[in-house]
Amino acid sequence: MKKETLITAIVFLGVGFLAGFVFSARRSSSLREQITAATASQSSSTEAANQDGASDELSGLPKGHPPLNDAEIVQFFKDAAAHNPSDPEPRLKLANFLYDRRQFAEAIGWYQQALQLDPRNVDARTDMATCYFNLGNAHEALKELQQALQVDPRHEPTLFNLIVVNLEGTHDVAAARKAWQRLEKINPNYPNLDRLKQSLDEANAAPSGNATSP
Repeated sequence: MKKETLITAIVFLGVGFLAGFVFSARRSSSLREQITAATASQSSSTEAANQDGASDELSGLPKGHPPLNDAEIVQFFKDAAAHNPSDPEPRLKLANFLYDRRQFAEAIGWYQQALQLDPRNVDARTDMATCYFNLGNAHEALKELQQALQVDPRHEPTLFNLIVVNLEGTHDVAAARKAWQRLEKINPNYPNLDRLKQSLDEANAAPSGNATSP
């Protein structure tokens, strides 16, 4: 995730906004924006995406090289990937760059390539899951998160995302609470975990057929 990634990993910069919006039709777009902002804020690729110094982050460019635009940066990583067919790193950097540019569909393809070469990269798989979620495909996001947990059952960012996707994507409150309990047992001080519990409690109290009690 882009470094310990976040979603070091998805830490919502204020999950409190979830309270009161559970099962609300307007929360989806707001949630996705929060996910993107949270992930980008803790992403190592954010520096590469900075127009003022992007070229300094690209290995192989001379010092002082003029800043590159987005298309040039994308092409740089594509060329690096083509010249290093067994190296997941340029593919991962490109995926992260596209992620930070909110080009989620394109990012998924490069995450997939990186994961073919390094299938145990839990951060990359969790970021890819978040791309799916941002595109409205909660079920595919859950599939990738579960696969990430098979590699590292204690990966905190993945567990946090699992709570959110179950709560906000599939509205499976029981599954969300189960994931919450797993994360709380591992790290009761995980950022915004307490606020997320408030959202779970409100979801259980909401008069919705989708809000399944644990």
